[in-house]
Amino acid sequence: MRVRDRRPRGLGWWSRAWLSATLAWAVLALFAVLPVGAGTVAQAHADSGTTTVAGPPVWQPAKGTSGPNGSITVSPTTNLADQVVHVSWKGFTPSVTATGAPATSATVKGNSTFYAVRVYECRGTKPQVTDCYGSTLYNQDPAKGFQQRTPAPGLTTPDLPSDMQLAVTGQDGTGSADIEVWPADQSQSLGCDATHPCSIVVEPNYGGDSEGATASLNHDKTGAPHCEVHSYDLPAGYLSTAADSVMGSSNLVNRNATGEACAWNNARAIPLTFAPTAASCKSATADLTTTGSPGAERALQQWRAGACLANSPLYVSYTAQGEPATRSDFLKGGGADLALTSLPDASPAPRPYVYVPLNDSSISVVYIVDDPKTGQQIRQMTLDARLLAKELTQSYAQSAPGFQPPSVAGNPRCIFEDQEFLALNPPASIAPAVWPSCDTSNPQSLPIVMGNETDLVTELTSWIVSDPQAAAFLQGAPDNYSGMHVDPSYERPGYSGYPVDILRPQDATGFTQSSGANQHQKAYEWSPVLSGLGDTVRHLLSDTPTCEVVDGTGLYPRCPAEAPGRRQLIGIVDSADAESYSMPEAKLVNAQGTAVAPSFASVQAAVNDMPVDPRTNTQQLPYGTPGTAYASDPNAYPLTAVDYAMAPTSGLGDAKAAAASAFLAQVTDPGSGQLYGRDPGRLGLGYLDLTQVQLGIAQAAVAHVANQDSALPGNQTPPAGTPGGTPTPTPTPTGAAGQPGAGSVTVTGTTVIPNGGTLSGTGSLGSAGTTGGGTITGNSLAGGTGGGDLPPGSTPVSGKGGSATPSAAAGSPSPSGGPQFADAAAGTPAPDRAGLARVLLPVVLIVGAVLLLGGPAALVLSGTAAGGRALARLRGAVNRGGKRS
Repeated sequence: MRVRDRRPRGLGWWSRAWLSATLAWAVLALFAVLPVGAGTVAQAHADSGTTTVAGPPVWQPAKGTSGPNGSITVSPTTNLADQVVHVSWKGFTPSVTATGAPATSATVKGNSTFYAVRVYECRGTKPQVTDCYGSTLYNQDPAKGFQQRTPAPGLTTPDLPSDMQLAVTGQDGTGSADIEVWPADQSQSLGCDATHPCSIVVEPNYGGDSEGATASLNHDKTGAPHCEVHSYDLPAGYLSTAADSVMGSSNLVNRNATGEACAWNNARAIPLTFAPTAASCKSATADLTTTGSPGAERALQQWRAGACLANSPLYVSYTAQGEPATRSDFLKGGGADLALTSLPDASPAPRPYVYVPLNDSSISVVYIVDDPKTGQQIRQMTLDARLLAKELTQSYAQSAPGFQPPSVAGNPRCIFEDQEFLALNPPASIAPAVWPSCDTSNPQSLPIVMGNETDLVTELTSWIVSDPQAAAFLQGAPDNYSGMHVDPSYERPGYSGYPVDILRPQDATGFTQSSGANQHQKAYEWSPVLSGLGDTVRHLLSDTPTCEVVDGTGLYPRCPAEAPGRRQLIGIVDSADAESYSMPEAKLVNAQGTAVAPSFASVQAAVNDMPVDPRTNTQQLPYGTPGTAYASDPNAYPLTAVDYAMAPTSGLGDAKAAAASAFLAQVTDPGSGQLYGRDPGRLGLGYLDLTQVQLGIAQAAVAHVANQDSALPGNQTPPAGTPGGTPTPTPTPTGAAGQPGAGSVTVTGTTVIPNGGTLSGTGSLGSAGTTGGGTITGNSLAGGTGGGDLPPGSTPVSGKGGSATPSAAAGSPSPSGGPQFADAAAGTPAPDRAGLARVLLPVVLIVGAVLLLGGPAALVLSGTAAGGRALARLRGAVNRGGKRS
């Protein structure tokens, strides 16, 4: 997903963009080939979020010569956090196997694939090999280059397992890799932050004698590599220097680590810049402490950075913790000042507090599955509640046919042989790709999930059990495709049944069988991640299943990482991590029977379907309740949630109350914390901004926190416009132009206070209005059935606030009416789910009117002095209006 700069741009931007484009086309960057063991790698400069540079000259094995330069593109390259960037290349040497056949995958330090490509994250913008994390010489002596001994294992990956990516190039010379880039918070040794830029280095291995074979034959005691000698590249040349195995080789003469020397000659660097974080703020103590929802961490980190970098700094700490424990600690009067949760507590309040809505989000079922024929990633998948129930109850056999344990005898070996899966995902839908087989030499699709208590699991299993077919399956009814049945270990009375807040394996068939009965046990056992959401995501990023191998030894080793080209991974994470790491997200079949991907529009539709619980002023989807708006909404994404802060309304003290209310006011402000972007203080990737209804609830709750008036959950009157609430009237805008929410909208009827203004009357407030000289953007309160923000480029539809139809001016909206943030290859930046309408729409309206009325005149006046002055005044007016927006 690419998140663009959300700042308004006026007419002046046109000339700047034109000038930048002209300069970009006018400049040709020339890159020198580095001598072996030399210092820095050739680099390029770019100011945009996507950077394309010249690659090295391609090696042409059939001709034995080098050809034209390839090219490399990296996106995004600016304002980065801990996220995935997408790297692609053209004009590289195709990767092949030992027989010369096209290679679909490559193994780190393997010797069966030739001409593979390594991608590194490196310190600085002019890195040496010693600056590249996971390289053969990371963190070693830069002065010695390759003329030093191979470091001991672990020294080249001091912070985390290597984020280096090894990828193949297709027969058309193109390829790609998805690499997670780490700021200093994740990797202190790299130290990438807002003041210390880093880079991506792309290094194709085109062979060459890097091991000193030529030097040895010439009795050269220096062992100098001869990268121009390619007779050792392929297996016939004995050393296989074009295979990745050369990276672990020592020099044949002096035993130094020259194995990577020739590949490094081909390396090219692309600079990266990182956004400021809360770590940039130097404070020994926090003004406010927060803990809770792991899925809200990315939002909190950006908000914390904005708060501490503000003119009046506010230092806020955050600790990720499961929501059930967080709520328990908070209600007992312990823990942090603010507790983050997505589910409310159902018991009577033991202390005064309120729920403050922070943002809308969703749970994503992500998948990293490769076509076994080509090794390319499959980019679409649909799942329903029963398929997820099968995955989470260990109901797939995970063993060879005919040798299945009795508990799952007769069931498919894995999801890709399940007739229900194939009915939802017919082979023709992904042709010419094919689904992988349930090969017992591969860990298959055992789900990668958290094994901790969390609201994510509660909401997931609540949705699953609300589905009639899934509920029947969990009670023992076979499915209507092949008669697949639930693993009996998940049936009552031995198991409590869904919903649950923690996922634990119930069947240890593979672990309990004796060695003599191995043929009748599972090949792999499911093992959820006990170390939290962050490590759950890291397993997906490293293509590493969380299962354990049942091999008859009694040791049960962890399943190894899957090589790109053979991956069969399915995981359940939060939407923010799915977005930031560009993981493809499955479509899920909702209550109405429609397969819906998580998108701006589908999450917004689900939020609009959520009633406000008057006991807590919180919102949840009414799973399993017939007759609700959600039950009949084909556009609603079923795993949508709202993140809340449980905030005390008594006992904080003046300083804490001021800090808490100021921070909560900032993050729920439509003009700052609810604006999308990667800048400090903005709403981060993967979240949806609050609806008008939620903003009203938030502002009322923040006032209680500031006043410390002992308010309890539900004290605030639910604003009109919610499902089942009072119809929201239509306002007649009379505020100042270009200042949404700042002016007063005066009509009769129910009142809402979204941002310091008053909205009241009868009818609907759409995504934008310019009646009476005022401009109102970003929010919708329509038809009395629910308020909500519209997706970018959409127009309100009567009858349901926030519903939308695509606009031709919006570019390429998704079928559901908003930009998708699903069905993208892992690492391929997906389209924005965040909207530009809130920021750009006032400018667009102004410019549109000017062009409509003044276009012909501008053509005439532009050639005159008076026309030049008039156009200059127009640019200034538009720029000033954009800044106010």
